[in-house]
Amino acid sequence: MLIEFRTYNIKENEKDNFLKWFEEKSMPIMKQLNMHIIDHKFENNDFIWIRIFQDKKEQALQYKAFFESDEWKNQLKEEAYSMINSINVQLFELNSLSKLDIDDFTGQFLEEYVPPGRKV
Repeated sequence: MLIEFRTYNIKENEKDNFLKWFEEKSMPIMKQLNMHIIDHKFENNDFIWIRIFQDKKEQALQYKAFFESDEWKNQLKEEAYSMINSINVQLFELNSLSKLDIDDFTGQFLEEYVPPGRKV
C-alpha cells in the first residue's frame, strides 16, 4: 500500500478558489479514475491531503490517466498552478503480509494533538 501525503502552499487570497477548484473539478476526475482520497484540509495557507494506492504500479497508471487527460492538460493544470506556490509530496509505503483492500480505508483529519509538556 502506498500512502501519499501532499502539501500545496496556496497563494495568498486563493484559499477559497483553490478549495472550490479541488472539490468541484479535480476530485471528481480523480474519483472517476478510482483514486482513493482519504481527506483534505487547510492549515494556514497549506492545503494538505492524503491519497492512497494499492501499489506503485496502480499509482503510475492513475497518474498517467489523470495527467494525460484532456481535462488536466487543457483546463485544470493552468488553473491549479495559477493558485499554487509550491507542492511537496511525501510517500509512505505500508508493508503488509496480506493485500489490503484499498476501498476499506476511510478516515479524516483530527484536531492537532499537543502532547503534554510540548514546548514547540
